Amino acid sequence: MKAPSPRLNAYCKFHIVIITIAIFLAQGCSFRFIAPYDEKTEEAIFDASKLVDQFYGKLLDTAEDEREYSKFSEQYVLIESELKTLVFRNKVRSLNEDSTDICERILKLWRKYKEKHKSKDTYSTGTAKLDRNRFSRMFSYAARAEGAKKPNN
Repeated sequence: MKAPSPRLNAYCKFHIVIITIAIFLAQGCSFRFIAPYDEKTEEAIFDASKLVDQFYGKLLDTAEDEREYSKFSEQYVLIESELKTLVFRNKVRSLNEDSTDICERILKLWRKYKEKHKSKDTYSTGTAKLDRNRFSRMFSYAARAEGAKKPNN
């Protein structure tokens, strides 16, 4: 059997060195497939969640026969504005489709429940409790989605 030529050995060693250097450099590089963590967005999620929870707290503290839409219309407008801002905040960040989708669903649900309250001009206790819990879960998803973007998480 013929021994490999010294030229072939040098060629192999050169490629091994290049590949080794590339591996070391690649370990210091990272690729992003999601938006980076944004502390202000996470705070905005908690703030909006708090407003919605306070809304339902006030609603549930009001006697069921006194829950006319007009008594809550200002809060609906304020909260919808906060939710629209949260959606916009997520939309303008690239690689942020999942978080945007969660916030759009929250806004859509808020509008749906607002219209239902407006048309019925009342809000039952059982429905209010279920809706409050649903929003709590959805805000939890939104907060976890943003929190998962923190470095070293």
